[in-house]
Amino acid sequence: MDLDDFSWHQQIEKKIALRLGLSDLTVGPQIIRDEKGWRDNEIRIKYIWIATVSRSFVGNGGVFSLKFEETSFREKRNPARLVQGVFITGQQAQIPHIYFEEEHKNFTDNIKDLKSWDLFEPNNGIALDGVSYRFHVLALNSDVTITLNNPQSEPWKKWEDNIWDLGKRLSANSKTQELIGLFE
Repeated sequence: MDLDDFSWHQQIEKKIALRLGLSDLTVGPQIIRDEKGWRDNEIRIKYIWIATVSRSFVGNGGVFSLKFEETSFREKRNPARLVQGVFITGQQAQIPHIYFEEEHKNFTDNIKDLKSWDLFEPNNGIALDGVSYRFHVLALNSDVTITLNNPQSEPWKKWEDNIWDLGKRLSANSKTQELIGLFE
């Protein structure tokens, strides 16, 4: 990955954070400030993952998941919750469309639940076009980024199926044609 690509992904992640009302996509405690810059709340993020998707001749976007821990700050109670979303990226790291949902009970994160990864042979073929992914995982004491092109091994196909299932469900719920088109 070159520096321009890294910078582009950082900009995308920052814009997702801002759309979610966060200052940054980092795990651990985050201070929420009001318009005057005063401490308004404090939350704690347990883990984050973002899978960006680049489809030849279709477009770019991705899906993400953030798991918030239950916390309290002064009189405020912040329940545990799972936020999952879908987004489209445009020129200059813009996010013209984003949609997300929150679960407060019965958290389902199929990507987090995957336990098997084939890091050395995700695809033994040639990847001239198709689908490319960048998978960024943040957890306590862990920051992992993996890039893939047209994964074919069984563990990565399972991962890819879960990415597409989540992307299709969220984009359909958004009723936004551009989001739906990325995951058709």
